[in-house]
Amino acid sequence: MNFDPALLQRLNDRQLADLVSQIASAAGADRSRTQELLGNLDALRNGMQGLTAEQAKQLLDRAGEDKSREIYDILRRQQYGKG
Repeated sequence: MNFDPALLQRLNDRQLADLVSQIASAAGADRSRTQELLGNLDALRNGMQGLTAEQAKQLLDRAGEDKSREIYDILRRQQYGKG
């Protein structure tokens, strides 16, 4: 998948929070940590701002094959307006 990291900058706060929640759930992330991230969306946006497509792929691949596939599907739906 060719994920465009700029997608994160184009989302409004509600869309970004929904996307992060879906990804965190797919990755099996701790709910309290997810809520912490969602509490400061500006910091999350700033942290992701310089992310390249290759860096995003490397991060997602660390989740393992099944989880990364699910995350890619979530991102694909968001990126192409099917979610």
